[in-house]
Amino acid sequence: MRKYWVVSPNVKNNNEENDWKSFLSINPFSFIGWDSNNKFGNTFINIIQRGDIIINSQRKNWKPNIFGIGIVKTDKCDWQEIKGTPSGAFCRQLHPYILKQRISNLNLVFDGTAYYGDNKQIPAIYQLHPERNNNDKNLVIIIEKELEIIKKEENIKKLVDLLESNKNLILTGAPGTGKTFLAKQIAKQMIGVTTDEELEKSGQFTFVQFHPSYDYTDFVEGLRPTPPDENGNIGFEIKDGVFKTFCQRASKSKISDRIDRIDNFEESWEKLLLDVRNNIAISKFTKIGSWEYGLSKADSLKYSSVNTPSLYTFTINKKNVYDAYQNKKARPSGAFQKDMQDVVKYMKDKYGLKGFIQGTVNEFVGGDKYIFVIDEINRGEISKIFGELFFSIDPSYRGKKGAVKTQYSNLHDDENEVFYVPENVYIIGSMNDIDRSVESFDFAMRRRFTWKEITAEQSAKNMNLPEETMNRLAKLNEQISKIEGLNNSYHIGGAYFLDTVDTPRTDYNIIWELQLEPLLKEYLRGIPDGDEKLEILKNVYIS
Repeated sequence: MRKYWVVSPNVKNNNEENDWKSFLSINPFSFIGWDSNNKFGNTFINIIQRGDIIINSQRKNWKPNIFGIGIVKTDKCDWQEIKGTPSGAFCRQLHPYILKQRISNLNLVFDGTAYYGDNKQIPAIYQLHPERNNNDKNLVIIIEKELEIIKKEENIKKLVDLLESNKNLILTGAPGTGKTFLAKQIAKQMIGVTTDEELEKSGQFTFVQFHPSYDYTDFVEGLRPTPPDENGNIGFEIKDGVFKTFCQRASKSKISDRIDRIDNFEESWEKLLLDVRNNIAISKFTKIGSWEYGLSKADSLKYSSVNTPSLYTFTINKKNVYDAYQNKKARPSGAFQKDMQDVVKYMKDKYGLKGFIQGTVNEFVGGDKYIFVIDEINRGEISKIFGELFFSIDPSYRGKKGAVKTQYSNLHDDENEVFYVPENVYIIGSMNDIDRSVESFDFAMRRRFTWKEITAEQSAKNMNLPEETMNRLAKLNEQISKIEGLNNSYHIGGAYFLDTVDTPRTDYNIIWELQLEPLLKEYLRGIPDGDEKLEILKNVYIS
């Protein structure tokens, strides 16, 4: 059973204490200087176990001042001298880890938690007891929930990184593995919203579903009938399709197209990037506020703690800084807001950035990411739908260098008009592995996408299904793989165990009768002894 520990050891002096605080605020570790001969050292080294949760806190003059919270990664605890720390210590690595800045947004109240002494000095290590202390129970609920959110964010972040580096991504896997759900989660994280409603209202997201009747005129452009005139005659006019309209909206999001150039933000930002690049050229970072920055591939300010085992990294992009410049919250969580404000101050001090005046801009969406999701991408006739855009969606030919004339260009007012896919457009497709049309998916299109399989096991974790459900699912899928002619493409995904509002279901018999059994019958159609194999699957699932 998981245990919860508050760790707040003594240090030699105030300078060392401040160094440790700074280190633990951004690095996923906990430490203690005593060895196992000391009772606190023995607890830290020998009693705390993998899977326990450690809360790094301030010890003296106790206040609820937390520097990081994380899950113990391994049972092993060794003496280490980690670069960036003031001294050697017995260290435990924690993952996932809630950083200090994020903790400040949590309502962690330690009143009622054990401490001792007239000066309210707490012991170097003490254990929370949620099973008998309501205050501890409330703390644990908040902490566990936040750690679970971070786990999900980390999983989504891996997919975000994959999409950002490749522009085009296809999520593939067995039915019910949550591919469409993941596509929307990726879009939310990239756009910077948290709810489906915010995603729809952002203007940066479009969702379509391909089917056998879907074609070029729906997707790119084509002729559409006009309303009858006064004589009842119907004509035809050229209309943009959903993807072309989306790309045109994305291309208009550039800062140069949307700002009345009264402020000098753009000019100041370019000067900052130039200085950072020049510093990188001579192997230097640029110190702004508390951090030393380099640049990411997307010309965002990037901090990496390359000299520590955590390899902690974060980026601040142009839009983040512009939001801070307007005194807006740059990220929904409020994370790194002060650091973004530090960048604004730096630009004002060094490059003469003018103070922001309300009303000087129409709108700023420069650098915004636009996400286009194609559900069941393999069910459409790809070459017929995309046409000449096979060239333009290639990650190497995004932007004006990949511009093409469309099939209806001769009907445009300007026959020389061209169309291109902007660099800030990202495409996510989803498909089921067992769909027969997967085999006919155009090879020219295949190589333009990066492919990521979402397994049934991953889907169960992504959906936070109860342990009993995950065990039933694992046993059922293992048995499916044993049947000749079936494989992991026929596994059962976690979505079959969610209700209409994505709450886990535990009415296992009803799920079997109404959803799983009919599906498995289809899988087993034409397979010898299908009825017998279905009964084996049922027994494995029910037991």
